[in-house]
Amino acid sequence: MAKLDIPGYQIKAHVGSGGMAVVFRATQESLQRSVALKVLKNTESKEWTERFLNEGRILASLSHRNIITVHDIGIHAGHIYISMEYLNGGDLKLRIESGMTPKAALEILATIGEALEIAHKKGVIHRDVKPSNIMFRQDGVPVLADYGIAKDFERETDVTVDGTVIGTPDYLAPEQARIEPVDGRTDIYGLGIIFYEMLTGKKPFEGDSPVHVVFKHLNEPIPQFPEELAMYQPLLEKMTAKEPEDRFADAGELLVAVTELRVNNAVGGLKKGKNKGRRKADEKKKMSGKTVRRLALVAVLMLACGLAYLQRETVLPFVEPYTGVLVDERGVMVDQRDRAVGLTLAWWDSIAPYFAWKAADASETRLLRCRREGRPDCDVKLAIPPAGDALAGNASATIQ
Repeated sequence: MAKLDIPGYQIKAHVGSGGMAVVFRATQESLQRSVALKVLKNTESKEWTERFLNEGRILASLSHRNIITVHDIGIHAGHIYISMEYLNGGDLKLRIESGMTPKAALEILATIGEALEIAHKKGVIHRDVKPSNIMFRQDGVPVLADYGIAKDFERETDVTVDGTVIGTPDYLAPEQARIEPVDGRTDIYGLGIIFYEMLTGKKPFEGDSPVHVVFKHLNEPIPQFPEELAMYQPLLEKMTAKEPEDRFADAGELLVAVTELRVNNAVGGLKKGKNKGRRKADEKKKMSGKTVRRLALVAVLMLACGLAYLQRETVLPFVEPYTGVLVDERGVMVDQRDRAVGLTLAWWDSIAPYFAWKAADASETRLLRCRREGRPDCDVKLAIPPAGDALAGNASATIQ
C-alpha cells in the first residue's frame, strides 16, 4: 500500500492486517485522541468495497458498551477508511493462551452474549465470532469487533466473495458450512466453540486442513469437558448443537442459562466459605474445650499439692535427731544392716500419716524411732504417759 495520507489523521503505527483491510493506530487531530484507522486494501473490487462500507454502516447502527464504536467513514485519494475506537487491551486469543478460569469464561459469555443480543435485535448477524474478534479496552472490558462479514437482514445484504463459505473454519457453524440460511443461533454456535476453548485452552475440532476441521464441525459431537468442568457440559452442548433448532433460541435465552450458572457458582462459593467458617469455629470450640480441661487438671493438681503441704504441717511431728552411740539394750553395737532397717521403718512411720490422714502422736513416734535405732533405755526415757481419760477412770475406781 502506498504512503497513506488521510486529512485530519496522523498515522502513528501499523497495528495489523487482514484479508480485506489494514489497520493503523492514528491520532484524530480535531479531538487529539487515538483511533484505529481501518483502510480497505483493494478498492477496485466492488464486492470488497460493499462489504467494507457495510461494516461501517452496521457498527454505526449499534450502540452498546461491548460493541466497538465507529467514529467516521470516509474516502480520500482512492483510500476508503473507517475510523473507530482504538482498543489497546489485547484480544481474547492472548488470554486463552495465558489460561482462564471458569468464572472469567462465564463473564465473557455474559458480556459478549449481551452484545450479540443487541446486534440480533437490530437484525445484524456477526457470522465470524472468534477470539481474535473479541478485544479488550484498557480497563479490561471485552468488546466485540470486526463486523466485516456481518449480515444485516434489515438491509437484505449478503455480500460474499467468489461464492466461498464465509467465516473461520475453527468456529464455523454447520449451517454456514452447508451454505444454508443463518440467524442469531449461528453466532451462538461460534461463541460455544470459544467457551470450550476458554476452559480447555484448545479448540474442540482440529485437523490437517480447513476442510477436515469443517467436516468435524458437521459430523462429530462436541468433546466432553474434563471431570472438574463437567457442570458446564450441558451449556456447551446446547450452544454447539449441530442443528440450529436444538440450540438456544436466541442470545437472551443463552444469557438466562449463563446467569443461572454464575449464580450457582457464587452460591456454591459462599456455602464453601460458610463451611470453612463453621469448621474453624468447631475447631476453636474443640481447642477451647481442651484448654478448659487442661486448666481444670492443673487446678486440681495444684489444690492437691496445697492440701498435702497443709497436711504436712499437722501430721509430721518434729523429732529430735539422736547423736549418741548406737548400741542395743545389752550394750552391744547395732549392726549397720539393722540400722538401715530401722531408718527405713522410721521413714515409713514418718510418711504413714499422709496415707492414713490421721495426726501422728509425737511421743509414739519418738519411742518407735528410738527402738528402731537401738538406743538404750528407750522405754524409760521416752515412756508414754497414760491418757487423761484413763487417769480419770482410775481415780473414779479408787474413790468407789
